Amino acid sequence: MNPKNKKNNRGSVLIMAMILIVICSALAVSIAGMSNANVQLASNQQKVNTALSAAQSGLECCKYFVSNLAGLPSTYQNNITESDAGQVWSVLCQELQNTGFDGKAVTAASSFADDLGNGDEILASDLNFDDQSSFTLRFYRYDNEPNIIKIESIGQCGETIKTVSMNMLLAKESKILTYAVAGCGRMWLTGESTIHGDVFSTWDRPEISPFNMTNDSAVMGTINTVLTLGQIKEQSYQMETLNESDEPVDEYGHPIGNDYEDRYYSEDDEIQAYHEGINYGQPESDMPGLSIGDYNTDMYEATTSDIPSTSNKEVEYFPHASGNYNYPRDGTPYYTSNLKLTRYVYENQTFTNAKLPSNRNALFKNCTFEEILYIDCDKNTSTYYNNVRFENCTFNGVIVTDVPQSLKWQQNCLYFTGEATFENTSSIQEATILAPHFNVNLGNTNPEQSENNVLTGAIIGGIVDVRGNAQIYGTIISMCDTSQWSSGYVTNIGATLDDGGSETTELGDIGVIDITPDKDQMLPSGISSPIIIKALQNTYSEG
Repeated sequence: MNPKNKKNNRGSVLIMAMILIVICSALAVSIAGMSNANVQLASNQQKVNTALSAAQSGLECCKYFVSNLAGLPSTYQNNITESDAGQVWSVLCQELQNTGFDGKAVTAASSFADDLGNGDEILASDLNFDDQSSFTLRFYRYDNEPNIIKIESIGQCGETIKTVSMNMLLAKESKILTYAVAGCGRMWLTGESTIHGDVFSTWDRPEISPFNMTNDSAVMGTINTVLTLGQIKEQSYQMETLNESDEPVDEYGHPIGNDYEDRYYSEDDEIQAYHEGINYGQPESDMPGLSIGDYNTDMYEATTSDIPSTSNKEVEYFPHASGNYNYPRDGTPYYTSNLKLTRYVYENQTFTNAKLPSNRNALFKNCTFEEILYIDCDKNTSTYYNNVRFENCTFNGVIVTDVPQSLKWQQNCLYFTGEATFENTSSIQEATILAPHFNVNLGNTNPEQSENNVLTGAIIGGIVDVRGNAQIYGTIISMCDTSQWSSGYVTNIGATLDDGGSETTELGDIGVIDITPDKDQMLPSGISSPIIIKALQNTYSEG
């Protein structure tokens, strides 16, 4: 090889080596830069996550604080007035300042204005989340929306800030509306009756079962009792068949789990109906609507006018002989006497926002009622009462009664016979019947279910019986504590010819009943209920 060419090759190799060194150096610098960028990105993301966690933690603190807020006012109205909202805001601000957060003082409430309007706010600032982050809480509301309290939590980690917020609604406590049937006494379910929801009873006498349900009916929900399983086991009856581990079983003795269709029913079970479990030992409920002290219906009476007297009268008995209202019922183990009534008779009339004075004991035949029918009585004695029978009447509104302080099942009674038609088109949709401590006997409704046979909203009585054909969208509340009586006073849903019950059972009383609660419905005006602050989960947002 030519020596000159060898020298040229050595020069080329040197140049290539230098190029490779430069490239590798550039890559090293680039990788170092990328590594630093990744570290910075990771640090930034960690700060974002920490700030968001701090903000969300603050939001949970707000929700917890509000859910345990004491001293909120109660109201008989079904809506929260601006005055009520002002009281709630005052209680919230005062309690925030009294309690504080994380040992730090809360600023006094102050006014603010922004692009959305004027309002009030109260702040709790620089609350520690961890060693590197903190959050600030803001409660505020706008003047034009006093029933909404907004909460905002601002989390901060270094220079990174994340904000989360949620609205909270002022509402009446209405837990009782989550049940299809709720009451203080015993309950019977029979006939082709289906309850699309849970039932609840505060009956606390373990020697007598709080529930009796036949196998032609169904509860598409749970059955809830204040009695413990231990109390039931000491009795001569059982509510359901359980194994040694207190689990419901199928016909082979195997636990059913959630396969409720496979439940085994023994002859000794008081509950023969399909159901989705029994919850024993439920706490004695203080739900509004289960005590006579919760009721005041004067607001309804004030909007009505007296129904004129009439010379048309008939004598009837209550209870009455089967098929004949003019003769007393034969003696039974439950009743020692029959109430003789001189009824004022009204026929083929329409009444709007009307009041029936005490002691009319009216018989309405083929009458129509619009808006409010108010039934008066004496609150404290049985001297002035109203036992009212409705024969083939149409109800396009709500029936409301005065509030007697004790149950007089014969004297104060709403008794529906013939073909009662319910189609509430009034301005009051929260109730069909509001009759505390009245004996409410829906008896027989239309012989065929139809769109004109729908009862909407709450049906409230001292004792409520529902028979015949009915579709109910709301809650049945039997609010009278009947534990002082061992038998006879029972909430009946459905009927058979030999079911006993408060009044005569006719063939037409047997039908199909469906009850579906509406938990989003408002609690009717006339029931005192605490105001609660309820988080609206679907309003959560991040910023």
